[in-house]
Amino acid sequence: MDFINIIVFGDSIAYGLADIEFGGWGNRLRIYLDSHEEKVLNVFNLSISGETTVETLSRFKSEFSVRYDKDKKTILVFAVGINDTQDINGRYRVSTEQFIFNIEVLIKEAKKFTNNILFVGLTKVDESKVVPVFWNNNKCYFNDKIIRFDNLIETICTKEKILYLKVYNKITLNDLLDGLHPNNIGHQKLCDAVLNKIIKIINNDSIM
Repeated sequence: MDFINIIVFGDSIAYGLADIEFGGWGNRLRIYLDSHEEKVLNVFNLSISGETTVETLSRFKSEFSVRYDKDKKTILVFAVGINDTQDINGRYRVSTEQFIFNIEVLIKEAKKFTNNILFVGLTKVDESKVVPVFWNNNKCYFNDKIIRFDNLIETICTKEKILYLKVYNKITLNDLLDGLHPNNIGHQKLCDAVLNKIIKIINNDSIM
């Protein structure tokens, strides 16, 4: 029997904020995979609300390595970046140059452990609710910036031959609870999309 660890690094969306039914797409993924009869699949959701690629990179190696088992197959999922696009008084929270560097180093470090890496792209926002966000009048999210950073992720993944999942158009404004975080329906859509990619990786005989 195969034993597979799925380890997720992400932000509040990956953490599952606003999904009051099943705790987000990551937990929905775990619930579905728990019923998988042929393989033992463990899902570790290490996502943290508010996180950018800066924080993910700073903790990745220490948190991933203690959960990594060389005797088990590993799938690594990144779902981070939307907070990097956050506009704070007219400036990116994370610069474009720093963002590119962080993504490239994350992939480089991840490849030391596994080639089974999936990058989940960024979701859209409802600008009428997040310009500014309700919790801070100095912070905003803009779709044009999200699209720009999402395209950077896709470009880097293509260059590094990393699996990328575009989800920007999978979520509608009606799928957002507060303009930023998906509601229950939105999280199910994300779960379905991620699950489809995960199953393809699992069914690939070259999985490491």
